Amino acid sequence: MITSGIQSFALSHGEQYKHGRTSLRDLSGKLPFVANGCTMLLCVEGRAVVTTNTRKRTFRKGDLLVLFSDTLFAPLCVSPSFTAEYISLSLELTGEIFYKMTSPAFWDGLYEYPVCRLSEAQYSLADGVFKQMIWAMENGDEESRKNILQNCIYNVFLALDIVFKPMFPDLGKCYQKDQSRVLFGKFMSLLAKNFHVKRDVRYYADRLCITTDYLYKITCKIEQRTPKEIIDLFVVTELKRYLDNTEQSVKDLARLFHFEDASYLCRFFRRTAGCSVSEYRNKLGRS
Repeated sequence: MITSGIQSFALSHGEQYKHGRTSLRDLSGKLPFVANGCTMLLCVEGRAVVTTNTRKRTFRKGDLLVLFSDTLFAPLCVSPSFTAEYISLSLELTGEIFYKMTSPAFWDGLYEYPVCRLSEAQYSLADGVFKQMIWAMENGDEESRKNILQNCIYNVFLALDIVFKPMFPDLGKCYQKDQSRVLFGKFMSLLAKNFHVKRDVRYYADRLCITTDYLYKITCKIEQRTPKEIIDLFVVTELKRYLDNTEQSVKDLARLFHFEDASYLCRFFRRTAGCSVSEYRNKLGRS
């Protein structure tokens, strides 16, 4: 059975793993997906244009997409035939594996190239690993499942590291996933849940138990944007989705997004989108 929509990826509270198939189409126009640990998608048919942390990527048949908790994922357009297998593993299962990966090429490679173009031989191997992980989820006792799943994901990471090392030859040999990446992931997860309500940088810094200056350094280092720029980007992107897909008034949107009033929302939209709400809707053929 093919499942689609954000819930097809998301692990429920206490859930350690999940697998299935998705068409991605029902994700369009919804909040970005953030993995609770690691989600892998193996495209078996069709193609899609997706974003990872606002960067456009083409995801097509034969590709492997790897998502962590510091990546916001959303599809922009999906072909009618698009189908992908997915496997989601919790942070509890994957956390200790992350810290075994001491290669800088692995982390930098996956951040720059979350969509991995696989050769025919590599695709066959990835498909085999997916089948093994799915079998493990459906058979054996819990401890055996955990061991098999952790071994499989570790082997996938090691294989990706082999692929990425020639692409990043100048990085140091001794590396640990630095704390800034961990904090950036937590910031993005908080943002995905709260950006329609909370737009104050200090709120996110306080939740992360760091200063606003340190959060600024983290986001500029990893995403080349300030925290405020990232927050505003997600707010205006979501506003555009509502304008694209609903007939809600500016007053209703101001209430939904917790703006002081409609005029404040209009000023925010013009500043961040470069046009007024009415101009944006006119481009869509609606007033």
